[in-house]
Amino acid sequence: MTVNFVEIPTAGGGWFKPADMQDALAFLIEVSSFEYQRPTPNGPKDSALCDVSVFADATALTAGAPEVTKGTRIEQTLLARDLETIVGSATIVRLDQVPAKRPGAHPAWVWRPVNDAGVRQKVMDYARNREAAVRAALAEAPDFD
Repeated sequence: MTVNFVEIPTAGGGWFKPADMQDALAFLIEVSSFEYQRPTPNGPKDSALCDVSVFADATALTAGAPEVTKGTRIEQTLLARDLETIVGSATIVRLDQVPAKRPGAHPAWVWRPVNDAGVRQKVMDYARNREAAVRAALAEAPDFD
């Protein structure tokens, strides 16, 4: 019998703060779960629980060494709703802001596709290498059967 290892979604990573990482080259967002209108102290919000890998600059991208935060809550309305349909999957995106439609309102954060094919390829290579390392570690683990 083979063992299927699965990560349990946790919220240990805190909350996603777009303003702190708006200049990152790319994000690898792996969506664990989505809750519609999750109760919060600030009222109900759509919420995505994700593992977020931030490729802040070209050095991190080239080295395949992003800043990884597991169990991050994304509750900004547009950001969370865009992740609702990809639970159990991943996406490669960057952040952008769109102007507010009402006077006095704050600009909204949105995901944008990473259009640079080289950047996308390096993020995909990182994800593939990480998965290969996990498979290799599992293959080397002792079998107690």
